[in-house]
Amino acid sequence: MMEVSENRAPDQLQDSSAPSFVEKLNLFPGILPTLGWIFLYFVLQLICTAVFIAAFAVNGGTEVTDAGTNKGVAVLWSIVSSAIIQLSLMFLYLRKDNRFAQIGLDNFGHMPLLNTCGLAFILVVGAMLFNFLYAHYVIPGIGMQKEVAEMLASIPRTPVNIIAGFFAFAIAAPLVEELLFRGFLQNALTRFVPIWAAILLSSFAFALVHFQFYAIPGLMSLSIAFGYLYHRTGSLRTNILLHILNNAAALLLTQAVV
Repeated sequence: MMEVSENRAPDQLQDSSAPSFVEKLNLFPGILPTLGWIFLYFVLQLICTAVFIAAFAVNGGTEVTDAGTNKGVAVLWSIVSSAIIQLSLMFLYLRKDNRFAQIGLDNFGHMPLLNTCGLAFILVVGAMLFNFLYAHYVIPGIGMQKEVAEMLASIPRTPVNIIAGFFAFAIAAPLVEELLFRGFLQNALTRFVPIWAAILLSSFAFALVHFQFYAIPGLMSLSIAFGYLYHRTGSLRTNILLHILNNAAALLLTQAVV
């Protein structure tokens, strides 16, 4: 009886434990689930915006477009509402299978604190310098995220609106964006491309979803800084904290000059 040889070339050997291409798309954090979360992010914002604009138009008794006030308040509260829903759903999703630990939400990284702070300072200052040069010499007179500043300026500065604005832009936005574009997308992309490409692609996606195409290079520079910091520290918690500090400082500066 003829025996079948078990000796095969290395390229013919298959590691049964290695995930297939399709499995890589779905494994946590996978490309397909991540795209689903990003899609949900937009759907929730569209639904909440439509609901609040309709509510303000009816209750206010005026056109929504009058001085942009009603529209600005409606958009603000739609951002708050959609963020709360999105974060609640993501929290439930991350509770399964130790996913908090898998994306570095349970620690401040493996680098010494002083090294982390030094690296974060260099990266953020570098991104801010690039933004300054880009805004003043490439797109002079337009201003980075001008539409956001104009919308904030149109909102009455009541205590409730101020708290809602701070929550929306300084807390909720960093949480959602870091989870989606660093914790999910950047990690998912590293299964298919080198880390530098994963950082660039996730940063481009981050800039693209802001729908301010003239500001894409500036937004990408900050996202690349966050992406590289996440790669070096392995801590999404550190990224979220830094992103919150950055957005809070930018929001306070914007409101101070309005």
